[in-house]
Amino acid sequence: MTAARGPQDPDTGAGGAPTPPAVRLLPAQEPGALPGPDPDAAAVLARAAAGEDLVVLGAPGTGRSTLALHLLTRAVADGRDALLLAPTRSRADLLRTRAAQLLAGGGGGVVRVRTPASYAFTVLSTFLTARADPLPAPVLLAGAEEDAALASLLRPIQWPGLPAEAVGSRAFRTELRNLLARAGELGVTAEDLADWGCRLDVPLWGPASELLNAWDAQGRASAERRSEIRKMDSARIQDRAIEALVAWESDGVTEPRPVPDLVIVDDYQDCTAATARLLVALARPDGSGHRAQVVVLGDPDVAVETFRGGTPSLLVEAEDRTGLGATRMRLGTRHRGTPALVRVWEDQAARLPVTGTASHRRPQPAATREPDGRRPGAPEVADDGRGDSPGAARAGAPTGVEVLVADSEPQETAHVARLLRAEHIHHGTGWEHMAVILRSAGHARAVARELRRRGVPLASTTPAVLLRAEPAAAALLAVAGAALDGRLGDTDAPPERPSALDLLTSPLIGLSILDLRRLRRHLRAGQPAEQSPDEHLLTVLSSTATADALARALHEDANPLAEQADRLARAAAVVAALRQVVRDSRDQDGGGHVDAEHLLWRAWDASGRAEAWRERALDPAARTSHGAALLAEAAEHDLDVVTALFKRAEVWAERHPGAGAADFLAELAAEVLPSDSVAPQGVRPAGVSVLTPAAAVGREWEVVAVMGLGRDTWPDLRLRDTLTRSGLLVDAVTDRLPLDADGHPTASLDAVSARAEVRADERRMLLAALTRARRRLLVTAVSDEENAPSSFLLEVARAAGARVTDADGHVLTAPEAGDLTLRGLVGELRQALVTGHLPGAGPVQHERARAAAAMLARLAAEHVPGASPSSWLGVAGPSSSARLVAEGERVRVSPSDVEALNACPLKWFLQRNGAGSAPSKAQDLGTLVHDLAEEAQRTGLRGDALTARFEELLPSLGYPDTWMGGLETTRARDIVERLGRYLDSVPGPVDVEQPIRVDLDLPPAPDEDTADGTDAPLRLTLAGRIDRLEHLETPNDEHPRVRLIDLKTGKYVSADPARHPQLAAYRLALEAAGYEVTGAALVLLGKDPLKKDAGMPVLAPAGAALDPSPDPDTGEDWARRLLTTAAKAASAGALTARTGEQCRTCAVKDSCPVQSEGRRTVS
Repeated sequence: MTAARGPQDPDTGAGGAPTPPAVRLLPAQEPGALPGPDPDAAAVLARAAAGEDLVVLGAPGTGRSTLALHLLTRAVADGRDALLLAPTRSRADLLRTRAAQLLAGGGGGVVRVRTPASYAFTVLSTFLTARADPLPAPVLLAGAEEDAALASLLRPIQWPGLPAEAVGSRAFRTELRNLLARAGELGVTAEDLADWGCRLDVPLWGPASELLNAWDAQGRASAERRSEIRKMDSARIQDRAIEALVAWESDGVTEPRPVPDLVIVDDYQDCTAATARLLVALARPDGSGHRAQVVVLGDPDVAVETFRGGTPSLLVEAEDRTGLGATRMRLGTRHRGTPALVRVWEDQAARLPVTGTASHRRPQPAATREPDGRRPGAPEVADDGRGDSPGAARAGAPTGVEVLVADSEPQETAHVARLLRAEHIHHGTGWEHMAVILRSAGHARAVARELRRRGVPLASTTPAVLLRAEPAAAALLAVAGAALDGRLGDTDAPPERPSALDLLTSPLIGLSILDLRRLRRHLRAGQPAEQSPDEHLLTVLSSTATADALARALHEDANPLAEQADRLARAAAVVAALRQVVRDSRDQDGGGHVDAEHLLWRAWDASGRAEAWRERALDPAARTSHGAALLAEAAEHDLDVVTALFKRAEVWAERHPGAGAADFLAELAAEVLPSDSVAPQGVRPAGVSVLTPAAAVGREWEVVAVMGLGRDTWPDLRLRDTLTRSGLLVDAVTDRLPLDADGHPTASLDAVSARAEVRADERRMLLAALTRARRRLLVTAVSDEENAPSSFLLEVARAAGARVTDADGHVLTAPEAGDLTLRGLVGELRQALVTGHLPGAGPVQHERARAAAAMLARLAAEHVPGASPSSWLGVAGPSSSARLVAEGERVRVSPSDVEALNACPLKWFLQRNGAGSAPSKAQDLGTLVHDLAEEAQRTGLRGDALTARFEELLPSLGYPDTWMGGLETTRARDIVERLGRYLDSVPGPVDVEQPIRVDLDLPPAPDEDTADGTDAPLRLTLAGRIDRLEHLETPNDEHPRVRLIDLKTGKYVSADPARHPQLAAYRLALEAAGYEVTGAALVLLGKDPLKKDAGMPVLAPAGAALDPSPDPDTGEDWARRLLTTAAKAASAGALTARTGEQCRTCAVKDSCPVQSEGRRTVS
């Protein structure tokens, strides 16, 4: 059944609450029948019915998978036990779904479609458990579990010549997994690997052979480990299954050998040598004469799993060398594609090296074909296992091959998005009938994000996930771990503050830092002072009754914090539920054994997120609002992750009976590789598939875009062999090594031949991608300063007759494309409108502008976002012209504000209101040095004591243990050394961090930037904190004489330090407070001292000689002018952007109209 949202009901429910959107269940679509077999397929069916072993070759589109399903369904209908194998789980899933539809309950309750590893696992499980004295069932290691098992066997001391950090790295384990997998697939033993290592001079294979011996031992039986669980990877389980079949009768297994009557293998070119050995074992008669008939189907030209051990030559070897003795047959009729598509496919196939035979490469077109390239009766949907569904393109939809070169990567995606949306909007092609194929999974993820942003709905996927890195799962794991460790407190103790804050800010509760601040303020009101941080908050969190009472009270008072209180109550429920689980387990067995599934479920159930995220995922607004669509997608993803977590916990509990939740959490915490989820998935809304060639094999779509055919990207000709030389092992075992003068195999690498093999593998992936299209194919690349089209794209263009270069050989790039969405249309219309009104616009531009204006008016009447000029930036004028400080009120500025306001009022305003970047390392150093200087002056720290205190504080700066970190550390130590010298040079009394606040009434001094036509004095409050106020000897009848010092850890100062605005403002404030300032300077601790000063820090201005104000020569009161300018800028209703030296390092350039980064076009 399929869930569908019903129409929104405008009515409301009881109490005025809106009625939730209806969700109704739609009946599942009736599966379409398989197309009837063509003459070649009929001949295969007849030979198979006669009991022959067959190897069937067929180019893409000749119906190999359809024939495999015919073989399966007919065998089952005839009462035979039949099994269909596919090389990967994704392909097996597709075929299994389709087979289940075709068999319609006639499969006898048996899983008829599997992977070779899955079938082998069943054989081995039956062999071990179906006996009078059962043995534990085996465990198939994959992904994260395999990585963890391998990590437990690695010891740095066993790998001489490799650093311990390298041996413990994930990358090294990945290399070893590849080597172990290839050894398992090829049947290489530990002794064989060690021997080959000596013969080919590969020292690493020595310790690797010892590891291989231990790795193999995990899956083999022995007298001393009879009761242990056998663990093995997919490369070895097939050989263990073969051993089980041989020993079946002698070991007294109570069930018959699970050998089917017929084994069909689809896409055999992607199977491994281990699968070939398994098929030989199944085809060998047992004691009663029973054997499996074997039929394998494939095409060596579209092998996409060679980097995982796939062996295209198995199709040739199936005829004799493997022992099958199969008869070769060929499918000679193509049922997919148009003539233009077929030309490109055959051109690429002809460029591949021949594997055995090329007789299957040029099948004849079917006698009749639908306009979109399908044969009559063929399904009109992608072969994705769902059966027929509406959404096929209308008659007249474009066909053939298009080749496009974009001028940038974003434009490449824009062109693809526009084509996909045009197909859907103009030709009625369903989203599920289109796909985008890219060479790598990383590139596919990046393109998927961009396509979604450009309005293309994507098909749901179930990618592998690293559970501990997913926020939803990580929150559950964290709170469960806190409960087990006792960090959630108990009835007489509140939760620990870090664990409580982690829970409150996690996706399970969803409180923000601002929410917590407001809750703290509310809880502290009218309460005694807290004895510890967040005491009131933790008290509420530790009691569900208190939390519920708080929420009720806030709702009754209509307090804006009511929603946050509800979230706090949910957090209290989670804490209480987990405490109860731990308490119950402790009471039951005394050992505190906690079941992982139960613990996680209680946390999840108490959080209440299941229903909330379900409602968000089904939000009807997601159909029309981009923001709501993103929220719905995020909620759906979180639900999938939580489902995967519980399925993982279920499987883990089955594999580790009696183990506690702490072990499960520890295993997940140690994982570094994502794991595939085996949790069930519902039917999701249709969307475009974005995937790799390996994931696309076995499927087809009406429209396919193959992206990223760039130089050095596709083909990627980097040699695949790596540190562990797994490729060399494959060549050695398969007799592909070159021979030396004595005729012995040698490990010398023939780079030309090696790259030719890599190119062939890359071309096979390309051919597999190209042949997924049924009607229309788009192939794209990028040409810019860093990218160029690859030879593959140029070959496709020539075969398709597409022109991508000019007469001189220069690449022709496509014009820029906008989004085929309402938002994109509005953008294009606004651009046309502006262009038509620019100086120099011609009659065509004027006419386009008039048409654009009319269409924008129509869209604005329909309330399309961005169409109305009232929403255009800059058209409506400033949002406010009110003064920052009302006329007549005091303007509060600090001396540092005076400097910033005179440099650039706009920058001052933006940074004062939160703009700019986070504190830098230099700012952190400045804060530390100021704190150290204050402490040193107050406590008398000097010399070695000052240095020792700095070394204690140094780790807080977080400098890395690298060369660059060492430079930063050295610079910091030099700054502190100069600080010490300066402190030693000032023996008199000093006030540090001295606050000062004075009120001043300044006469008006308007200038061109701040004139406002008023003559009233400026009422100013000047307040700040002075780093150092050094007292000088003062006669009794005079004002106190002081020297003003400001510490700077930087190197640079303004061009005229003698008139420094900050120092001048401090001097005015001190003079107003009754001091006589006889000097003022910046101490530049970050600047190298002059040689003549014997290491003393540089003062700016020199000698602390700040210019007098008013100037004795000109009478200019420059200090008060700077202060007046700053006060006017800080209180005015308009902010000026000024250019100058400060622009070089400005952090708010993107908001400044003077800078190119901040300019906005009114469009």
